[in-house]
Amino acid sequence: MNASAESFPLQTGSIRSHLRLAAAVFTASASLLVVLVYVAHAWELVSYPWDWAPDEGLYLDFARRLLDAPGSLYNQRGVPVQAIYGPLYPVLLAPMVRLANPLTAARVLTLAFTLLGALAVGALIRRRAGMLWASAGAALYLAIFDITSWFMLVRVDTPLVALWLWSAVVLLPRDLRAGADRLSRGRMAGGTALLLAATLVKPTAAVHGLPLLLGWFLVDRRSAWRLIATLAVSGLASVALLQAVTRGGFVDAMLLWSLHDREPGLLAKILTDFTLRSWPVLLLALVSGIAAGLAKTRPLRDPIWLMLAGGLLILPMASKAGACWNYLLPLYAALVVAATGWAAQTLAAGRVVPAGIAALALALASTQTFPLPTSFDETAARTFYGFLQTFHRRMGGPFLVSRPELVYFLVGQESEIEGHSFAYFANHNTPAAREVLTRLEQARYTLVVESWHLPQQPEWQSALRRNYRPLGACRLGSYFTGYDARLYARRGLPVEFTPPAGVRCLAVPHGR
Repeated sequence: MNASAESFPLQTGSIRSHLRLAAAVFTASASLLVVLVYVAHAWELVSYPWDWAPDEGLYLDFARRLLDAPGSLYNQRGVPVQAIYGPLYPVLLAPMVRLANPLTAARVLTLAFTLLGALAVGALIRRRAGMLWASAGAALYLAIFDITSWFMLVRVDTPLVALWLWSAVVLLPRDLRAGADRLSRGRMAGGTALLLAATLVKPTAAVHGLPLLLGWFLVDRRSAWRLIATLAVSGLASVALLQAVTRGGFVDAMLLWSLHDREPGLLAKILTDFTLRSWPVLLLALVSGIAAGLAKTRPLRDPIWLMLAGGLLILPMASKAGACWNYLLPLYAALVVAATGWAAQTLAAGRVVPAGIAALALALASTQTFPLPTSFDETAARTFYGFLQTFHRRMGGPFLVSRPELVYFLVGQESEIEGHSFAYFANHNTPAAREVLTRLEQARYTLVVESWHLPQQPEWQSALRRNYRPLGACRLGSYFTGYDARLYARRGLPVEFTPPAGVRCLAVPHGR
């Protein structure tokens, strides 16, 4: 009887030990499975030979121009279109545009940055909660495909988020209280380099990174001033160098964003779209934050607030025309770190909660759709781009294309305009808009491709109707939805568009 009673605690302890081990194995396995599911979906897109967002070709064009005509990237005429983001992404893409399949290579780079972002999320969680929580949080970061499939587009957002996250890994203090931490020279140099690199990819990184600097005034004022001085000097030196190299064109190109007017209701739409996509993480962050507060773990001292602030500071800019919910991608990453970290602070001794988060990530990854091209998208794109390349060989250029900009890249022409922003430039009567209008009025373009509408002012529409005749249109697929790319040939050119049957393209008979 006594022996049985004495063995019972041992048996209970053994059961608990086995349960903890099972929870740990499940967490690691489920997290790895989520990553593999994401990579499998992403690889389908890597192998797709055409663009999956209407502006992906623009970044390839910037990279090729960096190699072949660097002076055109920040020209002061505005035609070809200036590189309206920072110069680092074209630098990263430049080696790939010489390859046989540059879009594939660019997507491999994009996938690498996506996984680096997930690794940074794990690193931020690990130092607060351990490896199991880190793996569960990294899996959760990738699991909401409605959001994270965006990372696989060849755009500036993916390297921006990854570099900003790694700057947070380096720069975040241990705690938001005086004397809790101090920046070493190595951390300061690394954090400065990462934030500067993120800003040279997309200037809005300066907004996201600002709280990482200012937060140090709560911890160590000397570190704060040194960090701000280091970043200010390096940032100003970079801008001065770019201004000198581009003969003043760099700042002019960045100021083009000021021409985007504010759009009533856009911010509310962005917040709604983001909430509908990210609600599992938002709910987890809310519940775990409340639990951490009730457990008196002092969550307000958590340095994750600096990242959350960095994600939220972009909101005033999100009301500018052209903004989309992708402006909140850094906020999404910060919410994942916050939700997982606060849950760990509340139940740090358990293995069940990280297993639950890993299970949630696996459930999300198993039930959500990763937007991928269909066979209909591929045949439409092959027909569309094949016709344009043949047209260019026979009739020559230049083309005027208001999306997709991959047309410019495939025919070897510098991007005349950027389809989305050009209407704003026309509204403000910029030199670039006036020059393009003159070329359209004089019928210098052999072909016009209109997906995003050309400016609606009468002189633009009159020039298009007078000098060009419709050939047909194709319904192209994209991450967002399908869109119509309409073809117009210069009048007098002996050319027709005759797509094969069964393809999402239509021809307009000559004379109509």
